[in-house]
Amino acid sequence: MSYQLLTGENIADADYRPRGGCADLIYSHDPEVIAEGPAETGKTLASCWKLHLLASKYPKSQWVIVRKIQRDLYGSVLQTWERVIKDAPVKSYGGEKPEKYQYPNGSTVWVAGMDNPGKVLSSERDGMYVNQAEQLVLDDWESLTTRTTGRNAVVPYPQVFGDCNPAGSGHWIRERSKKGILRLIHTRHQDNPTLYDDAGVITEQGKRSSERLGNLSGVRRKRLFEGIWATAEGAVYDTFDSSVHVKVRPDSEIVSWYLAMDEGYTNPAVILLIGEDSDKRWHIAREWYERGKLESVVIDQALEWYREKKCNAVAVDSSAAGLIAGLVNVGINAHAAKGRVLDGIQHMQDRMKVQGDGLPRYTVDPSCVNVINEKESYVWKQTTAGTSKDEPVKENDHANDAERYLDDYLSTGGRIEMVDNPFDL
Repeated sequence: MSYQLLTGENIADADYRPRGGCADLIYSHDPEVIAEGPAETGKTLASCWKLHLLASKYPKSQWVIVRKIQRDLYGSVLQTWERVIKDAPVKSYGGEKPEKYQYPNGSTVWVAGMDNPGKVLSSERDGMYVNQAEQLVLDDWESLTTRTTGRNAVVPYPQVFGDCNPAGSGHWIRERSKKGILRLIHTRHQDNPTLYDDAGVITEQGKRSSERLGNLSGVRRKRLFEGIWATAEGAVYDTFDSSVHVKVRPDSEIVSWYLAMDEGYTNPAVILLIGEDSDKRWHIAREWYERGKLESVVIDQALEWYREKKCNAVAVDSSAAGLIAGLVNVGINAHAAKGRVLDGIQHMQDRMKVQGDGLPRYTVDPSCVNVINEKESYVWKQTTAGTSKDEPVKENDHANDAERYLDDYLSTGGRIEMVDNPFDL
């Protein structure tokens, strides 16, 4: 079915009909524009269609699909992108992880991450599509705008456009929008035709998605279900900023590895693989966050990572005597730890501060979604007089507790520079 998009000309045949904020994004000519909203509003699909239509309309135009971390493109936005171009005469280059897509009219769509910019992001382009823009820092975004100034452009309106889920209430995207530099377009679940039909009636898929998103808790529910730019009121770690503290770090930067564990069955059992570099900066590289698992399963998982990384030590809640004994029994250098909750919180808050070198002393890999959620959702108890900073609410604390145990172990003299590891064969 043919329909008009962008300039009033019939430029594509498709079954896709954009709605609401998604349609506003496709028609926008603003130099900087982002479609924001809760999960599953169709904003990524709209962004991919916009890019495809522009590349099709303007011969020899040059575009880039960008994400904070390049590896995250392949299992997410590029799957949507390839559904959009499925029936078009577009060729991909680079095998299973394409580097670019070539159109018969000479247009090219490149693929890049801010962690691996190379020549793709160092050259002038007609436009950039940024997926999950909330993951970028302001410097990232501004660097992209310097590559879409219009110099040698084929399109009449070069753009940096993107999609994002809401992040913290003080995020740079909101601040840039308030200043009128960036247009922020709101999208709703009703904009997604798989969730609501043309008459506005929720579909069966819509019911399933609504139930799943509605079951989220804390800040994640506000952002991904309600579409609110939220920082938890009374947040313990109110300086945690995903644009600063969430990043990928190569293993080559790590000099010591540790495991931090919190016992659980009804509540999740937690294992964190934590690396420490030569400047004593922590990096949460992996998480294992599971409910309903037997102790033997937890120990097996800990042993796998312990052997793989030749971990120096494992810190465990001192009240989990049985778990500690089980870990020691299989050859793991496990230690009981506890410490005062407030002391541990203060130490972790200090780690999160950006230091004189421009870096915090705490980062977490983007794959550790439960660690990130807990950082954003862990709050102080409320009293009739207001927020009490003497005691946090005993929720969203399982990974936070595991980190505290390792901090307690190391800060009380447990640091081991070298250890005779029985698996260092």
